[in-house]
Amino acid sequence: MARPIPDLLARREIKYGEKSTDADRIRLGDELREADQLTEALEVYLLAHHETGVDKLRKHARRAGRPSMLLTLRRAHAEITREEWVECGAAAERAGRWREAYRAYTEAGDEARLETVQANLPGYEIYIPAGK
Repeated sequence: MARPIPDLLARREIKYGEKSTDADRIRLGDELREADQLTEALEVYLLAHHETGVDKLRKHARRAGRPSMLLTLRRAHAEITREEWVECGAAAERAGRWREAYRAYTEAGDEARLETVQANLPGYEIYIPAGK
């Protein structure tokens, strides 16, 4: 049976506390991953520079169709390939999560797949900040 994850204040201390080690952060990331809190687990692994954990969640994001996790990686200066975006979009599309598929295909620059997904999103346009 998995241990309960620490409360928010304890998690903050583990993530950013002066006495915390990367081993503490990795342990927290593992606990969060087991509790299916994958986005926070990814952030903790990034803080700990835990490549194995990051790679596992990167693969999960692609296979589960979760572009938000790939966007988190990109904000951490990881390069996300076109193929990864397409794989992510296809997974989201298979699951019927059209907005996520649209976001992934937009990032991939895949106009043909965007048209297919757009048919399921009448009137939907993805928000792109000014200057991007």
